[in-house]
Amino acid sequence: MKKIEINILNFILIESLILLFFFKESTLNIIIGSIIGLILVFLLRNIKFNIITKISLLIISIMISLSSIYLISDYIRENIIRFYPEIIIIIILVILSIHLSIKGYHTFIKSLQLSGYLYLFLKIFSIILSIPNIDINNFNIKLLDELQVNINALYIGLMMTYLYLGIKYLTDYKIKIKNYLNNLINPIFIKVFSLVILGRTLFYLYDYPYINILKRIKYLDFIERMEGIFSLFYLISFYFFLSFCLLLVFDISKKTFKKKTI
Repeated sequence: MKKIEINILNFILIESLILLFFFKESTLNIIIGSIIGLILVFLLRNIKFNIITKISLLIISIMISLSSIYLISDYIRENIIRFYPEIIIIIILVILSIHLSIKGYHTFIKSLQLSGYLYLFLKIFSIILSIPNIDINNFNIKLLDELQVNINALYIGLMMTYLYLGIKYLTDYKIKIKNYLNNLINPIFIKVFSLVILGRTLFYLYDYPYINILKRIKYLDFIERMEGIFSLFYLISFYFFLSFCLLLVFDISKKTFKKKTI
């Protein structure tokens, strides 16, 4: 059961990381960044958490948490509730994330597991319904622009490594390279799938292409406006990503800075 829970956690975290921070990066950049992450994970698979590594993980978790709050609040404002002040969105998001984080890892992972199965089902369902919207004309010379690499590949690799270290710290579980690689395929697939449906021009025009492809799903009256449903489910995955980062912040702070009793 622990292996299943960790795989779901890793799946959701990697997808949320790419969709929030790096989805507009070139496909090759994401692939190279993922390879860098795999190399770093392999090198750090036996790392021991001393005071230096814990403090480093704490600082990085705080920085990523702050960045995530900004990006998630923007996502909510653009896709779910457009007419509410951003500060209210941020406050509610932070309160909910803190509430889950302070409950501890056990409550966090059980909540994620319950949401994860439904999330995976709806994701597969939406992909199947989107297949007829693939435009063969989008397989053209413009896609060659996706074959470029820049410095962000290194950032992607470092963020992937952060997720691995965070999971290892909380669970003392070494994710197998094969499972890590399998989970990396998902966000890359979403990127390529969005490109062949929207085309490169529309892909970079929309702020959230993976939501816009769902607007094209129209079969029956009850299979429409799928983007409304999936806006919420992507939000749930982002919520768990932020909660994971805050969980690391609270857990490391509690165990590292607690007062020693005589």
